[in-house]
Amino acid sequence: MIQENEETLLNSDLFKAFLKKDLNRCDFISQWLNANKVPHSIVNLAQKKHIIIKYPAQFYDKNFKMKTLVAHYDRAPNTQGANDNSASCFILMNFAKKLCAYTKAHNIKIIFTDGEEAGAAGLREQGSYTLGTGLKKLKMDEDDIFVFDMCGRGDTLILSRSGIFGRDKEKTKRLDELHKRAGLLAQRACPNQWLSMLTAYSDNAGFIAAGLYAQVITVLPREEAATLLHYLPQEKAASPLSSLHQKKTAMGELTDMVIKNQKPPKGSPFEKIIPFTWQLMHTADDKIETLTNEAVSLTEKYLKALTDNYR
Repeated sequence: MIQENEETLLNSDLFKAFLKKDLNRCDFISQWLNANKVPHSIVNLAQKKHIIIKYPAQFYDKNFKMKTLVAHYDRAPNTQGANDNSASCFILMNFAKKLCAYTKAHNIKIIFTDGEEAGAAGLREQGSYTLGTGLKKLKMDEDDIFVFDMCGRGDTLILSRSGIFGRDKEKTKRLDELHKRAGLLAQRACPNQWLSMLTAYSDNAGFIAAGLYAQVITVLPREEAATLLHYLPQEKAASPLSSLHQKKTAMGELTDMVIKNQKPPKGSPFEKIIPFTWQLMHTADDKIETLTNEAVSLTEKYLKALTDNYR
């Protein structure tokens, strides 16, 4: 948990102000970026406001992969949204400022999205879907997109397999290639502190539906992640018959619950399997007191690794 006597990114007065329930978070982020001379623009699409950071031309080298880093700033109503997704926003804001001081190409763009939570009402309602269709028209479908969601609690970096898990391997080939690149970066940044496993979708759902390739990065306490990983079924090639059989099993029910981000019913055995961190999501208990400094440090290590260019 956050130490009260230590000034950190997530117990600063600025972060506490970001958690206020009546705050215009788009204006807050934009004003902070302006104050720190981070170049950005606000793009209005389908009644959603996305904040896009793009650095001057000298920071981009077309010989290497372009990388787009994403965090959604909207949150569930009447919650602080401390972990979902305020922590990731603050980590990326701080990183965006650091990138301004770089002296070589890093090939990074950053987007703070609006409307991730709206995906519950249908995929096309999610802000990243409309944004993704626009990015594809701008020929950004070759970018590696990394979506940072719930990166404020835990000691283990999680590379999500949402969009890959249980789907036809031919349809997920490029997503799987991105996942492998993400794994190489994790091994470099935080060996022995990362896992690859199924999680719920985030903004990657809208991006994938729009024809882009996106990898979710999140953080969990090791014990919570290991427990879920133990009970999840082994991945195998999808088929109509296997999918039908799986839905009838407890493992299939667990998988469905994870993918759809459903909370286990009170008294259900799944309460001890679904990570407690995820059960805090979209509740009044998603508060600053649940966050940990180690999660921030871990995410920052991964972001530093992302500044290295790769083909």
